[in-house]
Amino acid sequence: MSSNKFFVKVIAPSKSALANLRKYHLDLFKPTATKHEENKFRIEGLLSLEEIGMLIQNGYQVIVEEEASKRARAKVHAVTFKEWIKGKEV
Repeated sequence: MSSNKFFVKVIAPSKSALANLRKYHLDLFKPTATKHEENKFRIEGLLSLEEIGMLIQNGYQVIVEEEASKRARAKVHAVTFKEWIKGKEV
């Protein structure tokens, strides 16, 4: 079983098929749901190869964008309020 995740675009053949994606409990990004073409809908998500295969078997199209580990992670640099305000002084 693969643990790698991929950023994907899932294309649903209908509005009801888009709504039915909820039953799979997948990591889909709800705000990205849009109408793709006439009677087709698209949503982005982060899925494993197994999840991608399952969706394809159930009539969805899946476009694999890239492996999640390849995307840059944001660097976290925390500073105290005093340090932050010091840099703002003119």
